[in-house]
Amino acid sequence: MIRYDLGHIHNLLLPRKLLIIPPMTQSTNQPTTLLLVRHGETDANVSGVWQGSTNSALNARGQVQARAIAARLAANNPPLVAIYSSPLDRAAQTAKIIAQAVGNPPLEFTPALAEFDLGEWEGLTYEQLRHEKRLWEKMNVDPNFAPPGGESAVEFAMRLVRSFQAIAARHQGQTVLIVSHGGAISTALAMIIDQDGTRWTSYQMANCALSELAFDPAPRLVRLNDIEHIDGIGALGEW
Repeated sequence: MIRYDLGHIHNLLLPRKLLIIPPMTQSTNQPTTLLLVRHGETDANVSGVWQGSTNSALNARGQVQARAIAARLAANNPPLVAIYSSPLDRAAQTAKIIAQAVGNPPLEFTPALAEFDLGEWEGLTYEQLRHEKRLWEKMNVDPNFAPPGGESAVEFAMRLVRSFQAIAARHQGQTVLIVSHGGAISTALAMIIDQDGTRWTSYQMANCALSELAFDPAPRLVRLNDIEHIDGIGALGEW
């Protein structure tokens, strides 16, 4: 049995006082499908260090995970008309491996899909952020609080929602892939499905897990954190 250890990220809470998301209009009877993939594993994932907007490469296991999700998408899903990825290295590497496996559809690197930017506090461990900086305590008191040089929880959540909705609106009735980050995807889903950023812990994903969000036109979560393709590869402490 593979254990997917997501414990490091459980300390991140987004405030409840976030903006209401307007419904998306759709001009086709076919659902719009966003396939969502979290990037492969990095050394920072293993050590519990916050990467945020900092670049980091896939580690050896992360590369194996990326090839596994690429093979799954090539074999078992509708053709992708486009791939959108965070430009950060760990996501970009994952997206490029997938693109090559599925016939090289257009690949666009989208800054709005990047992870939560903590500015000068990036590179700290989750424990340091929690106890020394009291980051989440401060964000719960004031959702507009931002670390030095970073962004607020409100800014983070809204840029993700707007990016997801823009991609869906651009590809009505089609299937596209988004490659992003654990905090980013879970926050976007919490906002789109529940209109509540604090529900993000209900939408966590393992590295290179697959989720599926459909708009027809109301948002509907078809699958979440599907890890069948990485059975036997392992994750985090079990590599």
